Amino acid sequence: MSESTWSPSPGAETFGSIQKSVAGYVLMPTDDEVLDCAAQGIRRAIDRMNTRAWNWALTHSTITFVAGTQEYSIDSGFKSPRNFALRDSAAVDKSRLSYLPWGSFLKECQWDATGSPSYYSANNPNYFGLVRLDVAPDASFVAQYPTGRLWYYRRVQYPSATGTSLDVPSEAVAYIQAAAEGYTADRYAVTKAAPAYQRAERFFHELVVDDAHGQQTDWE
Repeated sequence: MSESTWSPSPGAETFGSIQKSVAGYVLMPTDDEVLDCAAQGIRRAIDRMNTRAWNWALTHSTITFVAGTQEYSIDSGFKSPRNFALRDSAAVDKSRLSYLPWGSFLKECQWDATGSPSYYSANNPNYFGLVRLDVAPDASFVAQYPTGRLWYYRRVQYPSATGTSLDVPSEAVAYIQAAAEGYTADRYAVTKAAPAYQRAERFFHELVVDDAHGQQTDWE
C-alpha cells in the first residue's frame, strides 16, 4: 500500500513501555494482572480514537478494476472514504469517481449495467468490506483506467506485541496513556482515576483541535 518507507520523527512509543508506565501509575509496574489491565485500558483508549476520522489517519490502497465487476473489496483497516482517483496504465491519476451517500447512491446506481462508472459508495463498509460502483466498468473503461487509488481514513490498530510502536502519531500517546491510567486506577487505585481521566480529556481535546487545524490545509 505504501509507496515509501519514510516514518515520522519522533515515532510513537512502544506498547510495552506505555503498558509499564500505566501499571507504574498505580505503583505496580511488574504485576502481571495489572499489566493485563493496562493493556486493556490502552485498547479502550484506541477504541475511542476510532470514533473519529483523523486527518493523520489518511492513507490509500489500490483497486484493480475488472470488467463486469461492480463491487470491490477494501482493506481491513478501512474506516471511511476520502477520494477515489482513476489511474491510467502508467499509474498516473487522470480522473476521479465522486462519492455519494448510500441513500443518494441507490437512486443513481444501475444494477447489472456496464459502462463508465461515475460514482461510488459503501453501505456499512466495516461490516461488508466492500465499495460499490454505480455501474460495472466495461472493457473500454478498464483499458483506460486499469486501477483506482482509494484514499480513506484508516482505523487505529491494536498493538500486536510489547515491542511494537503504537499505531498513532507521537502526539496521541499522552491521551492513550492517561486514559489507560484512569481505566487501571479505577480497579487498583481509585483515588487516582479521576485525575487521570481529566488529563485524558484535556489531551483528547488538544488532539481534536490540532487535527482540525491540520484539515485547514486541505484544498480539495
